[in-house]
Amino acid sequence: MSDSMAEALASVVRSVGKSWKQAKRRADREDRVSSWDLGRMRGGYSRTTIREVAFRVMEAAYMKASGNGRYPANARQIYYAARPAILAEADAESLDSQYFTQELLKSYLERRRPDWDVVFDARGHFTEPHRNGRDRQPPVGLGGAEVREYVGRFTATQVNETPIFQNPKMIATVGPALRFSGVLFIEKEGFDPILEAARIADRYDLAIASTKGMPVSACCDLLGKIGLPVYVVRDFDKAGFSIVSALRRGTRGSRSRPATVIDLGLRLADVEELEREPVAYSCPLSWSLNLRDNGATEEEIGVLCGPHHHGPCERVELNAMTSDRFIEWLEGKLDGRGVQKVIPDSKVLGRAYRRARFLQKLDRAQAGLAEQMKADAVALPAALPKKVERLLQETPELSWDQVIWTLAARDGDGDRGRRGTQRRRSLRNPDKGGAQA
Repeated sequence: MSDSMAEALASVVRSVGKSWKQAKRRADREDRVSSWDLGRMRGGYSRTTIREVAFRVMEAAYMKASGNGRYPANARQIYYAARPAILAEADAESLDSQYFTQELLKSYLERRRPDWDVVFDARGHFTEPHRNGRDRQPPVGLGGAEVREYVGRFTATQVNETPIFQNPKMIATVGPALRFSGVLFIEKEGFDPILEAARIADRYDLAIASTKGMPVSACCDLLGKIGLPVYVVRDFDKAGFSIVSALRRGTRGSRSRPATVIDLGLRLADVEELEREPVAYSCPLSWSLNLRDNGATEEEIGVLCGPHHHGPCERVELNAMTSDRFIEWLEGKLDGRGVQKVIPDSKVLGRAYRRARFLQKLDRAQAGLAEQMKADAVALPAALPKKVERLLQETPELSWDQVIWTLAARDGDGDRGRRGTQRRRSLRNPDKGGAQA
């Protein structure tokens, strides 16, 4: 037999025996042969693709990841929920997360169109014009949850001619004073919809910060200037420990004083029942030294870098938790740290009470005045569209409603001027003035 023929034959044998090798490994690991493997062995060879199994288990994976639909689920959470079943049934030794989230999951959603709340990370932003004239509308993240929320706020083309604006109940604040008691820092994006559904920020009075990987100097500067405790939630891996260390020391280029950082984990005790995934380090020994410097215990180093720093190395992502389990875990961590609501001192509370009473009286007075003003007919100026078009040509940076406001203000000033002239004439000529009145 020629060398090329021998190699071709060996390749065929490896291909056919691949699934049996996987079944044998599972049997050795679990000390039993699964009913699925046994049925396949008795029924003869039949190739099962990852796609087939993924489509079959996708609904169960989503329901598990989302807590039976109670919370949104991000794509990687669904990946972790589906991966064990896919690897157990399909002829595959590994499942790439990018292939699952960007191909398998999206294909399933396009074909089946289930009523699921699946969150994909935002890839870019969408910004409306004239943000400054409308309380500076923030950019919209181009992710599934952000787009759905934005579309749900679309306004119609009708304009309310007599709007009544109630004064805000909440006091306008920027920054930590009177508003939040700490910052919840999550090392990755994609958890915002889950946190919003559970009202974590509102219930604990916490600001929320997230990054994609290591924090930059601007992030460290902001947290330092805020000056409140920073509660860090991160993966159980080397990068997670490095992130905590960077926040405590400050990164290169950061100028403010480092923040007070409280590491909530994931720690080894948090991942005992979570699925681990293998990871390859080029030099586990140097990585173990780095982990030790960044606060990892010897037991944690043994998992992350392998026994005696020679592998196999393992890690656990936050996404390995389902949404309901993640919220339950997070609430337990925050409660354990005694995070409490913001309640100012009695002097501030007293001023806020007087403010509330004042604005409530003002609202009632405004409502009464508005009813009187609605009866006043407002005459429209001649050739209004042409005037708007001309002003927009002169000042193209303005919006059409800003131009309308300017025209109305000019006409209102003119009305006041004409009324003042009439009053002065009536004082000089009482009889004529009275007749005019």
